[in-house]
Amino acid sequence: MIVMTLMLRPTRRSLLTAAGLGTGAALLAACGGSGGSSGAGRGGLAVVTSAYPLGYLVSRVGGEHVTLTDLSSPGVDAHGLELSVKQVMAVQEADLVLQVPGFQASLDDAISSHGDENVLDVSSVVSLLPTDAADEHDHDEHAAEEGEDAHEGHDHGAFDPHFWHDPSLMADLADALAERLAELAPEQAETFTAAAEDLRTELEELDAELADSFGAVDGEKAFITSHAAYVYLAERYDLHQIGIAGIDPESEPSPQRLLALEDVVEEEGVTTIFFETSASPKVAQTLASNLGIETEELDNLATQLHEDADYPQVMRENCEKLLASWT
Repeated sequence: MIVMTLMLRPTRRSLLTAAGLGTGAALLAACGGSGGSSGAGRGGLAVVTSAYPLGYLVSRVGGEHVTLTDLSSPGVDAHGLELSVKQVMAVQEADLVLQVPGFQASLDDAISSHGDENVLDVSSVVSLLPTDAADEHDHDEHAAEEGEDAHEGHDHGAFDPHFWHDPSLMADLADALAERLAELAPEQAETFTAAAEDLRTELEELDAELADSFGAVDGEKAFITSHAAYVYLAERYDLHQIGIAGIDPESEPSPQRLLALEDVVEEEGVTTIFFETSASPKVAQTLASNLGIETEELDNLATQLHEDADYPQVMRENCEKLLASWT
């Protein structure tokens, strides 16, 4: 009977209510006890993440000493994450949860329902950019006139969550993660610290490589994306992102916004409009078709689309696609 109840997929509010009841342990047991339960007896600390880049850091820094549960699903919009009872219990019972506040309302709700003692708040480590930073990079005269429309509908609060497009910020979070894991497992402190140092070296090399590649291109380096998920990339490497929609991939651009983008394409010689697997490509494809230009996919990295393509590889592939659109 319990299993049948879980399969009904109750609302987020009812999930949180159920998770707070004394029957929570029984519910988790009925779910099979996989992923996200206590690390005791499982060979490592139980760590929960909700986006691929966070899981990448945990795997690299924690290694065999952590048991990772990533709440996101490959190719599915991570912004709209909804948690099952099992996942709520995993969050509550984890040794550590990595949270980007404002990114996923369901995770924020699950954390607020039981406290944040087991949470590493990414915003306490990384200086998140304000959501209106997208407007600073979307500074064309025509596009700026539609700036409010481009961001209408997002609910990420005051800050842009997509920090992982800046490798230097990923390195900073890796260091903080090593410190937190060391507090939880002091006997492995040196292992975590060494892993974070190695990862920082790799990420700094990646950062320098991307800087050289982007820096070799003269001019505005404008690119149009289906949603404004690349502000950190633009900020780090002096690019010019123009989002069809705002930070929320579910927001819809107005006809006025689309007309403004057509002017931008013509004035700046844009050759390609980029879309993402986790968001519908229809608007981007229609706009590109109307203007007779190409479409190409950029990976927003919120989830891992291919197991054999890790964070550095995807960052390099995105760079190559952007460079190809300017040459």
